[in-house]
Amino acid sequence: MNKSSLNGGRISAGQMMLLFLLARVMHAMIYRTESFGSGTPMMIALLCATAVEAVAAIPAVYYFSAGGRDPAADLLGRYSPALRLCYSAYFAVIAGGTVAFFAGFIKNEFSEILRPAVVIILLIAAAAYCACLGIEGLARAGTVVFWMFALLFVVMAAVSEGGFEWLNIRPPLPSDSGQFWHYFIDNLSSAWWLPMLCALGSHLKKGAAAAAFGYLGSKLLIIGALLLLVTLVLWRYVDVLGYPIFALGAYAKTDFIQRFDAINMLVWAINCVIVISVYIFICSKASKRQRPAAVGFALAAGVLAAVGCKIRLRFDENWFLIFKLAGVAILGVAVPAAAEIKRLIGRFKDEKAPSYSGRSGSGADERV
Repeated sequence: MNKSSLNGGRISAGQMMLLFLLARVMHAMIYRTESFGSGTPMMIALLCATAVEAVAAIPAVYYFSAGGRDPAADLLGRYSPALRLCYSAYFAVIAGGTVAFFAGFIKNEFSEILRPAVVIILLIAAAAYCACLGIEGLARAGTVVFWMFALLFVVMAAVSEGGFEWLNIRPPLPSDSGQFWHYFIDNLSSAWWLPMLCALGSHLKKGAAAAAFGYLGSKLLIIGALLLLVTLVLWRYVDVLGYPIFALGAYAKTDFIQRFDAINMLVWAINCVIVISVYIFICSKASKRQRPAAVGFALAAGVLAAVGCKIRLRFDENWFLIFKLAGVAILGVAVPAAAEIKRLIGRFKDEKAPSYSGRSGSGADERV
């Protein structure tokens, strides 16, 4: 793949939507809870957070639907590289945190197989290579990975030996308010698909609204179904393993497959590589030499993940939630809103500016 295709690859709205979904599914996969409690407040929080995301998406959707291509360039002009570097720094941290989360998951559940350092090296090496293939290749691979996940989810639900206990669905109680707000904020902080849309919008053929609102509807359906299944089948058993989706594999058995742990890990690892590759690709867009930049940002994300694991830096604490929320609000909402306002003001001035072509022509005749 040549340099021009790396910079100018184009993907469809459906492919963009699936990349958003894979990023959100990855967040759900590595989501860890010490006490699952009840799934009811979590499902209500998911619904409320999705509604807020739909409103927050309006500036970016309107900007790209109105013909905008690069909010950084429209907002800052020749100073746009500084803003693109902010996107790169944001997604480098997101990538590092995701790798650290995944390495922590492997340490907790498969410590006898791989050490966290080996996991980080393998993920970063694979992500750096895939990011250099360009957004078109990532989008095609992402489509395959998404259907792998969907098939795995359906199979685990179909062959689960756990009974569906409908009494686990209970009305929310006043004591559930803490869990509601925790999951509500966690959902909003995971809405970095908005900065992703702003960073990747120049690669979108058309259909920003379809990509954004199609993602929100699909996310609500998929994550809601996951929460419902975990609540009905597992409930308190989630606390034993800590990872709700991974815990589903313990109840999924067939005559040929006694445990779905290995299959879960395979799909999760492939999904993690694709998602990290997209983040690294976004990071590399700040440089004219994207391939060396992709390698550099991948190494930076790997170092961050390794240091985080070494000093036991918690990427699910309040400081990281604030960082993610600030990035979503500024890079995903404020930047496209300001870019579109600037475009509208410039268009208004152009329409109101008087034409001097006729006058200048007559003046020229008089001077002659």
